[in-house]
Amino acid sequence: MSLIIRTGPQEYECRVGVLDSLIERLTKHDVLKAVIVHGTTSWDIARPYLSEVLDSEIDIELSAFNGECTYEEVERIAELAEFVEADIIIGVGGGKLIDTVKYATAKSKGVKSLLIPTLASNCAPWTPLSVMYSAEGVCLGFDIHSEQVGTLLIDPRLVLDSPVNYFIAGIADTLAKWYESDVILSQPEHKNNAFLQMARSAARNCKEAIVEQGQQAVNDSRSQTLTPAFIQIVETIIAVSGLVGGLGDSFARTTIGHAVHDKITIFPESHHFLHGEKVAYGVMVQLAFENKWHEINELSVFYDELGLPKSLADLGLGDLTDKRIKIFADEIANDKTLVNSGYPASGIGLHEAMVLLEDYVKLKGSVKMEG
Repeated sequence: MSLIIRTGPQEYECRVGVLDSLIERLTKHDVLKAVIVHGTTSWDIARPYLSEVLDSEIDIELSAFNGECTYEEVERIAELAEFVEADIIIGVGGGKLIDTVKYATAKSKGVKSLLIPTLASNCAPWTPLSVMYSAEGVCLGFDIHSEQVGTLLIDPRLVLDSPVNYFIAGIADTLAKWYESDVILSQPEHKNNAFLQMARSAARNCKEAIVEQGQQAVNDSRSQTLTPAFIQIVETIIAVSGLVGGLGDSFARTTIGHAVHDKITIFPESHHFLHGEKVAYGVMVQLAFENKWHEINELSVFYDELGLPKSLADLGLGDLTDKRIKIFADEIANDKTLVNSGYPASGIGLHEAMVLLEDYVKLKGSVKMEG
């Protein structure tokens, strides 16, 4: 596999009040016309932060996101940007919206991108790729873009004002970076590759920051208290996590955890669960596949504190027949990204791991109840 480095946005800043200078930033980049793609509930919260821009002389075209990062939605936004002759597409919202804006910008010649995340639920604002879905919410894979994100601005107050379950999902998604990437990055043949070792350090940083500050940051999110711990975890979820794949490319992108997420979307019952929640279960499957039950036991304590799923039953899929679990396991084993990573997964081994994991979680739960 070749190693292509995509470090991150051309400009990145995270601080309270960072959006106060948005007009100056846009003027510096000669922006006269802009398309702002926004969510629904999040837009009510974010709009006051952009009031000066909305009232400025910059010609603004507002467009509500349809909810899924589909090829059709990408095309719609790209065509809108072309129709209004936009200089920039600004994305204000969560991961799927941001992935859509990145892709629409990539298709629009000469158009810049500026991202304002309203959630810290994954590393989408950092990465030059888009995870694609069908209109029904089934994951189709991801497409890599030839250019990095233009500008990424995070006001921690805006992220603090988001639902805590999205923040917890972001923590789970970020924790997975260590478990998924280290299997490949720790191999002896990579020890002298400077960028792969930096990717591994970033992944380790993700785990250590979350173990040390994750619970405190969640408590701060629940109490709506802006603290250094909260800001650190926000930047870990979005930026440091994004650097793992940016520095490690396909060697560090994903293994079983994200493959489970991508393939579990074949079950409509899973669609209301967040990306990070499904990845959290995927990490458990990976550890079971690797026969690391001691780590599962330790991680279960952290999962229980945050209410993260550890089993199919926790994801509302406890009634799956053994035949459907086998089909699911084969789908995971054949995941293109997983296969390309060189991770030695097999449908038979994954099926066994998932069945054992269900029994293990059920047994642990019954012991707790008896205790």
